[in-house]
Amino acid sequence: MRIVISGIIMLLLATVASAQDGPQTTSDPTQAFFLSASDVRDTIANFQDVAYANITVLERADGENLGYRFAIDRRRPPQRGAQHSTEAELWTFIEGSGQVTTGGTVVETTTDGVVDRHIEGGVTRNVSAGDFLFIPEGVPHEVTAFTPQIIMATFEILRPPAENMR
Repeated sequence: MRIVISGIIMLLLATVASAQDGPQTTSDPTQAFFLSASDVRDTIANFQDVAYANITVLERADGENLGYRFAIDRRRPPQRGAQHSTEAELWTFIEGSGQVTTGGTVVETTTDGVVDRHIEGGVTRNVSAGDFLFIPEGVPHEVTAFTPQIIMATFEILRPPAENMR
């Protein structure tokens, strides 16, 4: 199943780019995109020393709108809950392990003037290298545990709001 999903990911990534060149935007969907294991390691080596590091390696805009984005991410604590009304995400875990909570409700709290967001309720899953997680538009999500960090490839797809798709 993982091999099938990996193949689907590569088919979806239809444009030319390289991790060393940074984000690419193209209107030519006739070219394939390849990201080698070496490119992934080089991308990870360029992360800033922050809790949420993200380097976009491929991006395609459809006119004024983002069509899709492919990035390599590193997550360390602390993280915040998120929910995107028009963006679905596919996470492929490359390194590390931890937990991801999805569903439930994103709740904002303020402590000493700092606003934070976390999920109440939802389903918590253990994740590790080789796992995949698809998060449809509108579904709350948060990385909630780390051992000691999680590195993943994220594929973001612009989608209409879920309530408009029925």
